[in-house]
Amino acid sequence: MRISRPLGFSPPNRSEHQARTYLQEQGVLAFLQAAQSPSGQIPADLRDLARLHWLAVSRKVFTVLEFGVGWSTLVLAAAMQENQRQWNALEARPNIRNQTPFKIFSVDTSERWVANTQKMLPDTLKNYVNLSYSGASVGTFGGRICHFYEQIPDVVPDFIYLDGPDPQAVSGNSRGISWQNSGRPVLSGDLLMLEPTLLPGTCVLIDGRSNNVNFLRNNLQREWGWLRDSDADITLLELQEAPLGRINKCVLDHCLGDDYSSRCS
Repeated sequence: MRISRPLGFSPPNRSEHQARTYLQEQGVLAFLQAAQSPSGQIPADLRDLARLHWLAVSRKVFTVLEFGVGWSTLVLAAAMQENQRQWNALEARPNIRNQTPFKIFSVDTSERWVANTQKMLPDTLKNYVNLSYSGASVGTFGGRICHFYEQIPDVVPDFIYLDGPDPQAVSGNSRGISWQNSGRPVLSGDLLMLEPTLLPGTCVLIDGRSNNVNFLRNNLQREWGWLRDSDADITLLELQEAPLGRINKCVLDHCLGDDYSSRCS
């Protein structure tokens, strides 16, 4: 197993009250309260959502790839709106190369939840979100069984949120092994497939999925920093490598500053 770097930073650990206050100050709580929550949806976890928003805004994220849709989609859209507002306010903007700035691309295995999430989005946030449906199926990585989305948005994200798919939505089997067995934990291999194409500085937040985290830790090949927060049940990764060139360095300097360089040294 590749020895991983320490992450070098961590999001604030807020109480429920602090998370609510943060989301209210950021103008996000009003979006959540106004959203029409469909029957069967898990209630919004304000601590998780405040963390997600803080990460996307503090890192000045340009493009989000989200596996799984819901409350997080709305909050990330609000973060993209805020990042665009801050970008537009700059007197001098750095030279960047990004075909999908201030956009979140979300994919889910449920057409129902894709439609419900679309309804939850206020008109002021809809332009920041691209929602799509994809099936998920059994596959292998390095000869080891896992599962993959069948279609992934064709983007180069600087932030990835891994909270899908539902294991019961994974079709197919490998030598008789499937995810129709409800006791089998999720084991997404999508990040492993994407890894060679990701840019230094890319951040990944994994919600729960501890066994999936172990699988990724054992199979990712590049220089990742890791943080596991057992109390919050999240894992945070950052691709900590030197810039690929002048434009990538320009983006890293703007988004992450000198702290990123120190984490890579």
